[in-house]
Order: sequence, then structure tokens, then C-alpha cells
Amino acid sequence: MPKLLEGTRLRRRSVLLGSGLAVAGFAGCLDDEPAEEIDNDGDTGGDDDDDGDDDGDGDGEGSLTEPEAPEPDFVVGESDDADYETIQEAYAALESGDVIGLEPGTHTLQPEVDNAEVGDGEDLIKTYTYVGDPDEETIIEFVKPDADSFVVRGPQRFRPEDGPPGFWNLTLELPDDVSFDRIDEYEDDYSETQSDVNYCIINGTFDGPVDAYETTFNDSLSHELSPTNCQFRADVSGSRITARRCQFDGALRSEGGYVLDSTIEGTTNLNSMTMIRCELNAGLNVTGNGRVESCVIESFPDSSQAISISSSYDVAITESEIRGSVRSNQDGSYIERFELNVFDVPSSTRYIIDGAPATDIYLNAFLGGDVRITTDSGDLSTFPADDLTLYDPERELGNYYSEWDGDVDREDEDDELHILETRTIPGEDGEMDRHPLASPDLEAYAEAAADDDD
Repeated sequence: MPKLLEGTRLRRRSVLLGSGLAVAGFAGCLDDEPAEEIDNDGDTGGDDDDDGDDDGDGDGEGSLTEPEAPEPDFVVGESDDADYETIQEAYAALESGDVIGLEPGTHTLQPEVDNAEVGDGEDLIKTYTYVGDPDEETIIEFVKPDADSFVVRGPQRFRPEDGPPGFWNLTLELPDDVSFDRIDEYEDDYSETQSDVNYCIINGTFDGPVDAYETTFNDSLSHELSPTNCQFRADVSGSRITARRCQFDGALRSEGGYVLDSTIEGTTNLNSMTMIRCELNAGLNVTGNGRVESCVIESFPDSSQAISISSSYDVAITESEIRGSVRSNQDGSYIERFELNVFDVPSSTRYIIDGAPATDIYLNAFLGGDVRITTDSGDLSTFPADDLTLYDPERELGNYYSEWDGDVDREDEDDELHILETRTIPGEDGEMDRHPLASPDLEAYAEAAADDDD
């Protein structure tokens, strides 16, 4: 399988492009900073075992252990060393859990099923781990199951006592009427809940939970995923996605989990997710709670807008470079916080922020356009948070506005990090930034404030 993400911008970014500014924690997409633990709502916490750390020492780079294929118990093929001539013969003769090695070539398999004991679909009678040749193409073509006493309609589910199937070094051809899902009613009885799919090429969809490493998925997916170093050539969605170092060529939508050190070429929908050190190359739709940290967010296709907020959500977007404008769709559409971001837009963009998209907006650099705080009613009393702030009152730090030149209010002793006079922000609501920054060097202001606290 090809190595993915080599040569992308994820490894080379050491400063915020276009501004010459470094932001704390933004020193590259694969830096040594371990990710915090992440819960199902995209928030951080200390009680979830499924965190954002890599296996091993958790340093975020190079610590993932490459999985190794198990040794086959039996071999299928045409050589003298093979135990079975066809995969169907091996499937019928062996017991669930056996590891079947496949010699190079194309193998055709029709799984056997029973009518489901609970729920819809059918139960797979057996599941195996299949291991192909890592150096030569080995293909499994699946065929829709058949049964004498009932009509096979799907989905097909693996039983807790058998566990999920596994696939290594294979190309899988999965028709629409073949699937590998777990039985939701028995979810607590599984010791393993995801199919292992490593070093594979997948045509079709599992329609069930998958744990994958260095695998290419060629078709749209909509199921639970835990991929590492994988490539997705079409849109991806799922109830929970926990991805590391992946390339998404289409749109990404999930209802839980996290995405680390990855590139998304299509539009990203944030809903109960955490995204860290990612490149979002076609905009961000905020449709639920979550967290975005140390990311690059490009504008939507054919638009100058980079972030759209559809309602009120517990979201923090921090330490990121945002290459487009932000607008909340209506009153009551806002997130919790924008902090330590560089907004860098073309000079043709009049307002980078036009609305009231967050309750806290401070320590950001607005380059190429200005900020206007407005609500549909022209009265922030309709805004649910009465204390919308454009500065951090504890550190007394606001934002940098490239389109505004104010007089110095407080001089820095090193003659670099001045604080300007209070600025009344454009817009009918009359919001004020009481501590505007004279320089776009956000990291320096944050470090100086931290030194003062010490």
C-alpha cells in the first residue's frame, strides 16, 4: 500500500503562513505535543480511554506501531504448499477465528448466513481473518449470501462469539448486498467490535465498524471508523470517527470522535468532534459541539467564507489559520470562543467577521479585512450572552486589526508589544475592544502575559 501524506503541508508548517507569526502549539502538524483525551462530544476530559494520543510514547510523531499480519493457520491457492484449492472450501471446512492465507490471484467467496436471531438482516455463520501476499495483488470478490429457507436482505452481522473478520494485504470487492456489521442488541457482549482492515484497497463499503491502517477506500462510507494513515477517495460520514494522519478527498461528517494530523479536501462538518493539526481545504460547517485547534481552514469553494455557524454550540476554535470570513447564519448562531487565530483574507474582503459569531473573541489577528459586530435586530440584548467580549479581561489583551490604526494607550517597556486605545468596533451594537493589540505577534503577547503572571 502507498505511504500516505508524505510531502503534504502537514509536515512543513512552522509559522503561520502569510503573516510570519508563530502561535504557541502551532509548530507543525506532527509535533511532539501529545493530544489531550477526547470524549464523545469532542471535548477534552480525563476519563476516556480512547484518547488522541498515539500508541507507544504518545509523542504524536513516529510513535505508532505498524501492525503486523498474523501467521496463517491454513493456505489457499494452487501451489503444492496450499491446504485448500479455493477460499470457499476453506470457509466451509474451518472454524471461526482461523487465519486463512491467500496466495496471489482472485478468490471468490460467498459468506454463509442464518436468519437474524434479533433485529434485521442475517447473522454470519463464520468469520475469519484473511491474509494476502504483501508483494503481489491478492483479491477477494464477495458474492451475496444465499439461503434456502429465507430471503437474504441484509445487513449481515458478525456474532459476539465469532467476532469481526480481519483483512490484510488484500483488495476487497464488496457489493452493496454484502456487509460486516455488529449486532447492536449484543454490543456489550463483544470483546472486539471492529473489523481489522490493514494494507488493503477497498471497493465498496463494510457498512459496519472498521479499524484500518494504510488502507485506501475508493467509495463513499457511512459507518464507524478508526483509520490511521489511510486515504478516502469519496465522502465519509459515521456515528464516530477517530482518524489519525489520513487523507480525505471528499467531505467529512461525523457525530463523534476526533481527527488528528489529517487533510480534508471536501467540506468538513463539525459535530461532537475534535480536530487537531488538520488542513480543512473547503471550509468548516459548525453543526454541533466540538473543538478545532492548530488547523488551517480554507474558504468554501467559490466563496470568501471559511466558517459557517448554524446555531449555538460549545465550540472553541484556537491557534488556527483561517483563510476566509466568518458569519453566523442568524441571531443565536454562535460558538464559545475564537482565540489565538490568524484570519488572513484577500484585501477584497471588507469584513472578516460580520455578525456575532462567538461570545469570546480575543488574541486574534485580523489581516486583510475588518470586524463588524452586528445582530439581526441591531441590539445585542437579544444575544443570549450579555457579556460578549472582544478582549480577555484578565490578561487585558484584545485583538490585532490590520485595517485600524489607533493611538498607543499602554507602551511596552521593550517598545514592541504596545496596547492601543479602546476601539469601538463597526456595527450598530457599539461593541468595544478595550485592549487592541499594536502588533500581530500573538505568541509574544501571550508569552508576555504568562511571564507577568509568574
